[in-house]
Parts: sequence; C-alpha cells; structure tokens
Amino acid sequence: MSVMAASSNKRGRILGSRGGKVRAKALVTGRPKAILARHHTSMGCGETAMNRLWMATSAMALVLLGVHLTACKQSSDPAASEDIPIGVYLSLSGANADFGVTTKNGIDLAVEEINAAGGIGGKKIRVIAKDTRSKPEEAQTVAKQLATQDKVVAAIGSVESGQSIKAAPVFQEAGIPMVSPSSTNPDVTKQGDRIFRVCYLDDFQGQACADFAFKDMKATKAGLLYAADDDYSKGLAGFFREHFKKLGGEIVAEATFQGDVSEFKDQVSAVAAKEPALVFVPVYYSKIGLIAREFRKQGFKGPLLGGDGWESEQLVQLAGETLEGCYFGYHYDPEDADPKVQGYIKGYREKFKKEPNSLSALGYDAVYAIKQAIELGGGPGRDQITEGLRKIRGFKGVTGTFDIDENRNARKPITMLKIGGTDLKKVKVIQPGDIK
Repeated sequence: MSVMAASSNKRGRILGSRGGKVRAKALVTGRPKAILARHHTSMGCGETAMNRLWMATSAMALVLLGVHLTACKQSSDPAASEDIPIGVYLSLSGANADFGVTTKNGIDLAVEEINAAGGIGGKKIRVIAKDTRSKPEEAQTVAKQLATQDKVVAAIGSVESGQSIKAAPVFQEAGIPMVSPSSTNPDVTKQGDRIFRVCYLDDFQGQACADFAFKDMKATKAGLLYAADDDYSKGLAGFFREHFKKLGGEIVAEATFQGDVSEFKDQVSAVAAKEPALVFVPVYYSKIGLIAREFRKQGFKGPLLGGDGWESEQLVQLAGETLEGCYFGYHYDPEDADPKVQGYIKGYREKFKKEPNSLSALGYDAVYAIKQAIELGGGPGRDQITEGLRKIRGFKGVTGTFDIDENRNARKPITMLKIGGTDLKKVKVIQPGDIK
C-alpha cells in the first residue's frame, strides 16, 4: 500500500507542473481514456515522447522494487530457504561434554540418513550447532544467536534441564519450536507452548526409581544425596522422596551440596551414619564417580541408585569398581529386536566406531520427530513445525513408541540397568501405567 501511494503522489506532481490538476487526477484515479486523449492531443511531439519515457521508466522501477521486496521477504523468512536450518545447543565442552557430544552424534546420524534419502520435501537439513560449555547462562546466550542471527526454524537442546529452562523462553518468544531430547525436569515444557520433549519426565522417573527400590530391591530405608542448586538433581530427589514414602518407605538421611565441588566427605558421612539400605543419588556422571568412591572409602557397602544423569561412556572410567552392583534409569532398550532399534545401533557403530547410548538415541529421535512434524504440519515454517509436533501420535522411535501429549511431553517407559564391571544389564522395564 505504501509503495503505490508514493508512486501516485510522484506522478501527480510531475503532471501537475505541465498540464495542471486535471492531468494529475486523471492518472491517479484512472479516469476514462477520453480525458487522457484530450491532453495528449494538446501536447507537442517532444512532450509526448518525454511522458512516454517517464511512464516506461516508472513502470520498470516499480517492477524492480517489487522484485527487491520479494527477495527481501524470502531472505528473511527461514522457511523460504533452500535448506532447513535447525539449531542445536549442547554441552560440547566442560564438565558435561560427554552428554553433548554423544547426543550430537545421534543428531548427526539422523540428519545424514534423512539428507541421503533426499531430505524433507526436497530440502536438506542444515545443522547449526552451538556449544553451551556446560553452563545454563551460556545456553541462553547461544539460544539468542540461533534465534536472531542464524534464524533457525527449530531447535534441539539441551540434555541438562537447567540449560533447557534458560534457553526455552528465548525460543518461545521468537516463535521457534524447541525439542529437548533428554531434559527430564517437568518445568522445561512449562516455559511455553512451543517447547516439546521426546524423553520421559522426572516425576515419572523419580516414582519409577522409588518403585524399583521398594518393590524390587526390597529397601524400606533409603538415603538421599543430591545437588540442591541443580533443577534436575533437586527435582528428581523430591519425586523419589514423595513416592518412596507413599509406598511405606522411610528416608532416614538427606545430604546436599552446591556448586562445582569435588569433595563429598561430610555429605557421605552424614548419610552413611544412618545405615540406609540404599542411597538414591540423582546427579550427573561427572559427580557420581567421586561420590561412589567416597561411600566405599567410608565403608558403606549398600547399593547406590541413580537416574539417567549417570549415563556416560566415562562412567566406569570415573567410578572404577565402586559402582559394581548399582542401578540407574535408562531411556531405551538396546536389546530390543525392533529393526529400527537394531538399524540405529548398526548405523551408529559404523559411523562412530563405538557403541551408542540412550542420549545419542534421543538426539536421533528428536531429529526424526521434527521430520515428522514438518510432514504433518505441511512445511518447514516455524508455525508449521510447531503444529506438526502437536499432532504427533504413535511416533515409532529408537527409544520407544510414544505420543506427544497436551503438555508437549512424551509418555514412555524407563529401563532399569544394573552395573556389572564394564557391562550394563537390563533388569526391568517400567511403563508409566505400572506406577500406582
């Protein structure tokens, strides 16, 4: 509208200087040809030629301006890109680097498969990865970069719930759908209606661990040791405590720590002194090795139980034999004979020359969930992907078959594993419906 108004005013001023107001009105309002004909017969040949030249030049200028505006709109619209830019923010360095690196491996494998098969609707996925350096504040910073500078149409991240909670509002405000592969704290998806996840939640995980401790490990007295300043650790401890007591169990001791500490002598001493049958320690892999060594050093021989944060290729290296006979929750069953699961494992081994884990599997599933969302939503636009994610039902992933519910969460089972030397043995699969 503003372009046409400017053109009309310009025409009116030029004609008015030569032929008066009538000519300006005729051109601006589109009066009958007879009016224009009268004015042309009163003009000399040079004036007529000049007017024709001006009109041709103006028409060409308007065409070029229209092309320019269209090009600008396309370049500013991520959905109009020749590829599909997806942002990834993960801990690729720092204390939790193993989380980010293994997750990105799964993402890269999925993207490679999709692009090799022709992409999505003929467009290939382009991953733009950012390193959060294992810091929640850095997650917020790189989220802003992905949203404003890289103009991604969707984002995947992070593993750690604290990072996802910091980054999610940035993507929500920018209208960008975010899919967390493995942030389990319930507050993550509460950050907005464009925030999704493909993993189970800590309320279920905490209840499942308590259920396993009370019913399968036959423990009636438990201890707790967790990070009071970490959303994941504190939240998971709370869900375990509540359900364990509901089942009839007793929490005989609790101890906490804050910050990046490496000494746990006092906390372990306080818990071990109460002689619990087991200790629930919902921390990340970078801490459990130190904590387990301290428990064994002080003579505590009972089993330790943890959540999915224990998972790492470095777990045995960091903990040695101190976690022998201990248990933790896991996101998928590598023994599942499903061709999709075994195909993923085979592809991962061939590409990375190592065994996959559930974090890489969740990264892999997150990419395929976005692919399905683009197909369900009708295109790679931000709104289309968001709508497509809301429609996901019966998604068949490596980590299980699940729906995205009304709260944008995935309902799926947890696999309990037992540590035996360098091996992990599946002990039990707990479904959401099993928790009473």
